[in-house]
Amino acid sequence: MVKMEVVSAIVGPVVNVLTIPIKQKLRNLTSSADRVKEMKDKMEFLDCRRVDNENHFRRNRENNLEIPARVPGWLEEVEDIKEEVEKIPSNDIGCFNVKKKYQAGRNALRLIKDMEGLIKESSDFIWTDADIPLRRVDTKHLASTSGGNTQNVFDSRVKPFNDALKLLQEDETQVIALCGMGGVGKTTLMKQLKEAAEDNKMFEWIVVVAVGNSFNLFNIQEVIAAHTGESLTETDETLRATLLSKRFQAFSERKEKILVILDDVWEKIKLEDIGLASPLPNGFKLLLTSRDLEVCRQIAVDAGSALKEVEVDILKENEAQDFFCQKAGISAEHHHDLYELGCEIVKKCGCLPLAIEIIAATLKCETNRSVWRHTLKRLKNKRLKNNDLDKNVQEIIEMSYNNLKQEEDKTIFLLCGLFPKDSNIPIEDLTRYAWGLKLLKQVSTMEAARDSIETSVSNLKNAYLLMDGDSHHSDFVKLHELVLAFVVNTVSKGSEEGCWIIHHDDFSKLSEANNMSQSCKQISLTCKGMSEFPSEFKFPNLTVLKLAQGDESLRFPEGFYVGMEQLQVIAFEKLKHTLVPTSSANLRTLCLDECSLTFDLTCIGNLSNLEVLSIANSGVTILPSTFRNLKKLRLLDVTGCCDLVIDEGVLKSLVKLEELYMIPKDEKTCCFTDNNNREFAERSKNLSALEFEFIGRDNAHMKNMSYENLERFKLSVGCSFTEVREHVHTSKVDMHSYENSLKLVTNREELLKSKINKLFMITDALYLQVNEMNTLEDVVDPPHPPQNSLFYNLRLLVVSQCAELKYLFTLSVATNLSKLEYLDISGCPNLEAVIHTENEGLLFSNLKYLRLAELPELLHFCNKVDVIELSRLMELQLEGLPKFTSIYPDSATSFESSTYLEDLPKFNLQDVTPELTTKLEKLFVKDCDSIKFLFNMDFREIEQFRSGLRSIKVDRCNSLVQLFSCNPFPFFNNLQELEVRYCASIEVIFDIDMRCVGETDSSSSLRSIWLEGLGKLREVWRIKDAGNNLIHGFEAVESINIVDCERFENLITPATTTFDMRALKKISKIAFPLPTFNNLHKLHLYDSYKDVEVVFEITSPISRESPHNTQQQLIILPYLEELDLCGLLKMSHVWKCNWNELILQKQPSQSSFRNLTTIIMIKCNSIKYLFSPLMVKLLSSLKEIYISSCDAIEEVVSNRDDEDASINSHTTASVGMVFPRLKSLSLFYLPNFVGFFLGKNEFIWPALEEVEIRKCPQITVFTCGQSTAPKLKFINTSLGKHSVECGLNFHVTTTSHQDRLSSYERTSSYRPTTMEKFPWSYHNLIEADMNNIPHGGQTLFSSDEVSQLQKLETVHLRGSLFSHCWDIEEIFDSQTDAEIPNLRQVELKQLDSLKYIWKSKQGTELKFPNLTRLSIDYCSSLEYVFTCPMVGSIMQLQELHISNCRKMKEIVKGEEESDAIVNAIVEFPCLKSLKLDDLKSLEGFCLGKEAFSFASLDTLEIKGCSKMTPSEICRLRTSLKEPTQSNESHLYSPAESGS
Repeated sequence: MVKMEVVSAIVGPVVNVLTIPIKQKLRNLTSSADRVKEMKDKMEFLDCRRVDNENHFRRNRENNLEIPARVPGWLEEVEDIKEEVEKIPSNDIGCFNVKKKYQAGRNALRLIKDMEGLIKESSDFIWTDADIPLRRVDTKHLASTSGGNTQNVFDSRVKPFNDALKLLQEDETQVIALCGMGGVGKTTLMKQLKEAAEDNKMFEWIVVVAVGNSFNLFNIQEVIAAHTGESLTETDETLRATLLSKRFQAFSERKEKILVILDDVWEKIKLEDIGLASPLPNGFKLLLTSRDLEVCRQIAVDAGSALKEVEVDILKENEAQDFFCQKAGISAEHHHDLYELGCEIVKKCGCLPLAIEIIAATLKCETNRSVWRHTLKRLKNKRLKNNDLDKNVQEIIEMSYNNLKQEEDKTIFLLCGLFPKDSNIPIEDLTRYAWGLKLLKQVSTMEAARDSIETSVSNLKNAYLLMDGDSHHSDFVKLHELVLAFVVNTVSKGSEEGCWIIHHDDFSKLSEANNMSQSCKQISLTCKGMSEFPSEFKFPNLTVLKLAQGDESLRFPEGFYVGMEQLQVIAFEKLKHTLVPTSSANLRTLCLDECSLTFDLTCIGNLSNLEVLSIANSGVTILPSTFRNLKKLRLLDVTGCCDLVIDEGVLKSLVKLEELYMIPKDEKTCCFTDNNNREFAERSKNLSALEFEFIGRDNAHMKNMSYENLERFKLSVGCSFTEVREHVHTSKVDMHSYENSLKLVTNREELLKSKINKLFMITDALYLQVNEMNTLEDVVDPPHPPQNSLFYNLRLLVVSQCAELKYLFTLSVATNLSKLEYLDISGCPNLEAVIHTENEGLLFSNLKYLRLAELPELLHFCNKVDVIELSRLMELQLEGLPKFTSIYPDSATSFESSTYLEDLPKFNLQDVTPELTTKLEKLFVKDCDSIKFLFNMDFREIEQFRSGLRSIKVDRCNSLVQLFSCNPFPFFNNLQELEVRYCASIEVIFDIDMRCVGETDSSSSLRSIWLEGLGKLREVWRIKDAGNNLIHGFEAVESINIVDCERFENLITPATTTFDMRALKKISKIAFPLPTFNNLHKLHLYDSYKDVEVVFEITSPISRESPHNTQQQLIILPYLEELDLCGLLKMSHVWKCNWNELILQKQPSQSSFRNLTTIIMIKCNSIKYLFSPLMVKLLSSLKEIYISSCDAIEEVVSNRDDEDASINSHTTASVGMVFPRLKSLSLFYLPNFVGFFLGKNEFIWPALEEVEIRKCPQITVFTCGQSTAPKLKFINTSLGKHSVECGLNFHVTTTSHQDRLSSYERTSSYRPTTMEKFPWSYHNLIEADMNNIPHGGQTLFSSDEVSQLQKLETVHLRGSLFSHCWDIEEIFDSQTDAEIPNLRQVELKQLDSLKYIWKSKQGTELKFPNLTRLSIDYCSSLEYVFTCPMVGSIMQLQELHISNCRKMKEIVKGEEESDAIVNAIVEFPCLKSLKLDDLKSLEGFCLGKEAFSFASLDTLEIKGCSKMTPSEICRLRTSLKEPTQSNESHLYSPAESGS
């Protein structure tokens, strides 16, 4: 019986466990119907919740109200569950269908649980219905597709845009990937994000790099360098990466934010190769576009960040249909038949934007249904599949290509394939190549050829086969990568016309092209990285040879052109070495742009059939006499060639020359002789295009010049030529692809004699600096044709430093300037009015930009005229106009008593419309000392005023007392930034009487207010009669900066006024009452607040019996992220609060300062601690604490001022304190700092990774209680990085902290604790990284310290005039045998006093068994690096780089003769790279009798070592594994990879 009980006790529970699953399965079967019914009921209830939440969601989205973040996902999950519920049958399944009954019951149970969770979650939604905080980006940034100018915004594009923009704004996210298939619009979305980031000033630097499927690292580095500063001159990619890294490091140290965009990434890029650190520093973000998500993930791993992916998908079908209709120019309403066909075409395009755009362009304006049906039939016959859209696009591009009506358009389109991916293709290059290939029919002149090319380019753009280039000017075009792929694929196949060979990245298959040698007609190669041409580079039918970016090592073999007699076009660009054929009967175009032309140019004279010759920017200094043979030459381009000499008779012989381009660079003129001038004048009679500078004391020869046939020109007289557009101070003026430009710096008499004024009629851009000119009419000949029509084509006019100018325009001239967009007048001391007329109305219908500067006598824009219409003016700049008293006068102000721009910005539209409207966007006023009111408008005018101003900037207007004489709110509809600087009289910015304002709305756009150097400013807002009303109109303000305003008192007067400033994120002044600024993100308080004692003095007037009201009072600055305090000399507390228990019981999501992540405190010399332990709970988001140069601070956290017993109960030793997110703690130059916290509490630091402590000599303990910091591996000090086994649990026992800090008021002197007492010392030093040595002295590591350096791995030592490094004479000094076993790298730079790197007592040995790299730079006193005995201690050395050490005579100091060993050999068995650069005194590697051996050396570079004899150089060369030939710079590199 007992046994049975025992068995039952054991078996019973086991049986129960085993039968539970069986019982559950049986219930799924037996209770199936009940569960299905319960599921349906639950679904009905959940669906009601869904309808309510969906309506609420839609209403809030339409009204820009806040939506709980979980709602969109919740709605999607409900829809998914609803679909599953509908799949489960609700009718009787039948008794015998056991399987279906069981599945229905099981699935119903699962769905019931899911629905219960969603119902509960729905109950937790909190709908605040608050307005969405600004820093939204308007959907104007969004386009719907990968190209075009459509204004439609599609839902499928809004979400990825908003998602990506939000990720760019989040500090936690560092790597973002836009992923999707080719042609879907990733690059377009990237560009929109870049524009939004620029508009919102989210980053100080934005770098965009087009990578491509075979990226070129050198080019990528160059692009990054150009975006972030100066270009790199170095050629070694590793060195370039290092220089970029230092540049990025400088940005990081300055806390500048940077966005690096890598577009079209196909494979992993090592971030270190482009200068980016891993992990990415704070403030650095990486935005990728790619078709390969896995590649993006690998890059994110390299960046040490989680990848955030934003998928860019094809358009939804209805969006794709709308997009197609827009591009094809049809609508469902008016073109029903075509619309139906279009919808079918869209399906066949797979809803891919690029495909739709291309095919729609072929059908635009086509109303014949047969054409549409034929297009659809062809698409259907292709049997395109949605999963092969790249192939779809190729076939669609082919269709678009075949639909081109003109054969010339097809030819020019294919010609664009000669250029690399993402290139800006110059239209001028296409013209010159097409001329050489005789592609253009019925064209006899270069100008006609150019017109033909422009026409073809226009047709190709309309067909969306070409895009505009990246440049601001339209003289470049681009090919989409998929379109380029089609071109390359097409021309590579070959046809009756032959095939092309195009390689811009991979040359491995170039040698295989020999089997195409007979059929190949055109070759285009980017030669970067090529070392030689294939041995059998023979193409007898070749017509075009285009080569670019050839390195120093790339040379042409002898006989290169043998057998290539059919060449018609040779185009070389940026080749270090070039070769041209000595003769050719067919060569018509030769372009050698930016090449090093070191050969004798006389051979070019043998190319007698040459018609186009360009040697622009090639350094050519002479056109030899053999050029006389080029009698068929039509175009000669020597742009950028300085000090050019032309042999006599050359210009005279170029009898067919039509176009001459010869503007030099660097303000160096051509060296023309009198004969040159005569020949030039004779030749000018036939020129249709001329670019030239007429500079010299005597320009008499100009009178013989002929300009009658000129159609294109860029000419200057009396100065070097620069584009007139370079004088433009705005980007608002669109530039033509080519502007006929004149820049004239001369006097009136010379100008008239030169007859260059005959070109005024066809001039687009004119710059005038002419003496003796009273009006513009003075520089034209008597009126035939009339002067008023001479300037009809002017778009840009700059007039500067015309001393006699009194009026610029007469009425007759001004009325004909209908094309003028830009007018800039400056430095004319006698100008009284721009226009002189007699009381007639004027119209400047196209003027967009007006600048008037340094015009001391200017009284009016136009005298005696009240009506001047400037309906399109967008930007107005007024500088140095001392007689102006108002820009917009009060209507009551008489003309006689006020000097003003009577039409600006009013534009005098009161006769046209009842409301005063304006398109003016930017207003800049500077040094106008008579202006008292910027806008002196009465109430009647202001009520009707509608401003388009986006930016107002005022600088140094010392009489200005107010910007706005009354109600400023009409200016806020579009105004985004307001800057007022150094105006001595202004006391208030916004002086508002609410009785006169009327009703205001919240549509303001004002985001930024910057006030600087306003000596009398007392307040920003002065409000009258606001009552208890909330002030609207400033909802968009994000930042308020008030700098150097010494009398400033209040942000708002009276202080009780409440504003709606929901978007305010940054302010540089204390702003109370705090609820007004509850959305503040950044608070910076600097020196001007030196008298402030408490930053946040928060007291609650409510008793503890009213906890609810207390809660309302004390939830302050919940969005504050950054608190920066500097120079507050009297500040004793940051927070001084009357705390109560309630605030400690709040949820983190409801607490004050809940988002504070960064606290920076510098030079605040009265504060003794930062915050109370009570704040620890509030500051749960804190990530960084930085405290420096605060003389009185003793602790970071202290409970010394917490007197409330109920409060102190929270900080007993039994309670742990947690900083859940704190990552970085920096404590610098704190002479009285004793410890982080001296209480007994335990501290937990789960995220702490960086602790840096410098110059804190009194520190005795970090925390008295236990500190747990699992991620902390190192502590950084003035010496460098230390491994600290004890973490933060250390205690220095020299003097107890209780003795030191008994009263918290110690003022006596202290004895600094020695380095040995700290847990960080030499024994655990891993990286010695010292820009500032913590102690003086001649030796860095003494003999005793050397013996402790057992963990040392790297030494980086950089000196400067401001650090002790300057005085260091020795690095390592050892008096006994010693070894530093782990040292691998030593880098020494700018140590001017350094004499010895390692110094040991004779007979002792100092070993570095694992040292692999030694770099020495700018160590002026160093005479040698090693002694002979020392060499044996560094046998693993692999890299030795020494530069700029002016006293260094030898690398290895040889033994004295008495100590020398016969046949001794100095061996470096592992040395691979030896680089010696700019060592002026270096005579040799080792000047003793010792031989030296480098068994592994494969890279040897010697530059600037002028004292090294050839024999010494030879000794080094013979030690190389593979000897190389020398060159002038003594640069040796046998291995290509190491050069």
